[in-house]
Amino acid sequence: MKSISLISLGLILTAGMALSGCVGTPIGGAKQSQFSGRAAPGKKTKVTTASLVKQDCTFAGFPYTGVIKQPAHGKVDVEHGPVTAKFSKDSTAYLCSGKTVQGNIVYYTPNPGFAGTDQFTLRLTGLNTDGTVQDGTFTVHVGR
Repeated sequence: MKSISLISLGLILTAGMALSGCVGTPIGGAKQSQFSGRAAPGKKTKVTTASLVKQDCTFAGFPYTGVIKQPAHGKVDVEHGPVTAKFSKDSTAYLCSGKTVQGNIVYYTPNPGFAGTDQFTLRLTGLNTDGTVQDGTFTVHVGR
């Protein structure tokens, strides 16, 4: 009986995390960050990674990573794979920074023939056990 309740709770929490990306601004606001990088024309380029770890620095699940503003001149893909964990100094998981864990890898691919500047925004949730929500705006300069 308890396992059914835990499964139901897990499904509700998963649905809540998935729907959180549909909201324009989360309750209490989100931490806003700006990032910039470069991409070669027509090439799939890694722009960031995200991971979620337990207190002992082992894998705790994949953080929700959703595109809330699509790029105008390319596409964003999120894949699972090994990443080097990076956490801010004020994070409870900071001691795990530098360790390799499973996580999300975010790639940007410009449209064929596009050269110039593109921009997109990601929402990352569940990065810390405190329920941190972060919106990151990425500016990508596509050129040689």
